[in-house]
Amino acid sequence: MELIIHFNALPEHLTLDMVRADLADLLEDDGWLTGSGLNYLELELEDEKVNPKYGILTVKNYLQTAKFAPDTTIELAGTPVGIYE
Repeated sequence: MELIIHFNALPEHLTLDMVRADLADLLEDDGWLTGSGLNYLELELEDEKVNPKYGILTVKNYLQTAKFAPDTTIELAGTPVGIYE
């Protein structure tokens, strides 16, 4: 399952490389980075062995804990959802 994180800015204490590394550590074998750009990160979440909702919740919790701005969204199947919703 593809998940795209859209953000306008990173929290001041983080770099894009730090966010990538953090997400890689958190997801381990349950997901991986497939692309990134100036204002987005694209992830693939494992959905054959593990229910992807756990990966979604992990990503959402990380973004909240890292204090990403309220306008940050995660997009699943073309539908964006706010990280604080």
